[in-house]
Amino acid sequence: MRLLFALFASAGMALATGFDGTWDATILAGGDLVPFRLEVSESPARVCFFEDTQPVCSTAARIEAGKLIAQWDYLRRELRLEIAGGGLQGVYHSLRTGSDLAVQAKPHQPPSQQAQPAVDLAGEWEIHSKEKPALAWQLLLRQNGHELKGTILRVDGDDGTLVGTAAVKHFLVSHFSGDRPVMLEGTLADDGSLDLKFEGGPLFALRPAAARARNLAPPADPATYARAKDPAQRFRFRLPDLNGRIYTEADFRGKPLVISITGSWCPNCRDEAPFLAELYQRYHAAGLELAAFCFEPADNTDHAQLRAFLRRFKIAYPALLAGDPSTLKTALSQIDNIGAFPTTIYIGKDGRVRTVHTGFPSAASGEELTRVKREIRELVDRMLAEPPA
Repeated sequence: MRLLFALFASAGMALATGFDGTWDATILAGGDLVPFRLEVSESPARVCFFEDTQPVCSTAARIEAGKLIAQWDYLRRELRLEIAGGGLQGVYHSLRTGSDLAVQAKPHQPPSQQAQPAVDLAGEWEIHSKEKPALAWQLLLRQNGHELKGTILRVDGDDGTLVGTAAVKHFLVSHFSGDRPVMLEGTLADDGSLDLKFEGGPLFALRPAAARARNLAPPADPATYARAKDPAQRFRFRLPDLNGRIYTEADFRGKPLVISITGSWCPNCRDEAPFLAELYQRYHAAGLELAAFCFEPADNTDHAQLRAFLRRFKIAYPALLAGDPSTLKTALSQIDNIGAFPTTIYIGKDGRVRTVHTGFPSAASGEELTRVKREIRELVDRMLAEPPA
């Protein structure tokens, strides 16, 4: 036993004697072991994931019979861990579906110093696929030496902040903060492109100018992806809130209205929710109205996750029950090419759709998030300035 302890000590490794501390963890998702950071406190019991440097902490936690159980009510998920093999092991459990993702963790070790400089990957790239020519996403990277951060931005939003390291020609970044477990691995090719491994499939990335030179289509524009089928037609709906009160377009007649197509299960909707809550607080006194069309799974009959979602983001505007997510296209039949969560519909004082914005970026998208917020505020200012209908 003394010899075994000495071997661990000489290798600079620590053995777990409790749950307290910072951990280097992995979660098995889509066949990949996705690395992430985990911090645990025993007294009071609490577990925190991280969105980049921001903690995403449990809403309830307890230790019983040698096991740590932590819950995130707005995610409807539960982390169950026990000490084993010098580290932690357990599952990340869905309270809605009953599915489990395996989790393991070992005491945190600072990253080793790398002697050779890392390849410069900072800036904007476009991700494409040889097998799927229509696929086009943005890859936004920030770099400080060997430290690399960024995100994959699609038309519906991004993957949160991927964090990792870059070496001479290779990089690996990952994300997990309670949902969206993803890992992106890449190698710089001789022609300046990136060979990528993502969700088990091969992809490649180019700088935007290089992609245009190859006649590859650019990523879809969220501001024009979806639109009103008939801009002259007034937008109509009839939906209940959680208390059974029925709302229709008549409840908002004569006022500009922002409709958020959302769901408590949707990570990108949680990226958008704080901004919409701020928009409502800032403009409601001037006449702006908001309404959330909440598409919740049909088996979520108690709406506990939705109620937690509304509490977490302090949503003061009406939250209406719009049906199961699978019914989106039929429920919003007045909108062409709708299919993403979130989608936001902007309606003028005359009850007609001004524009439809698909998706919403998180803080991981950096300047793109700043630009989207600015354009939405400018749109709301114009809608408020319209003459009465």
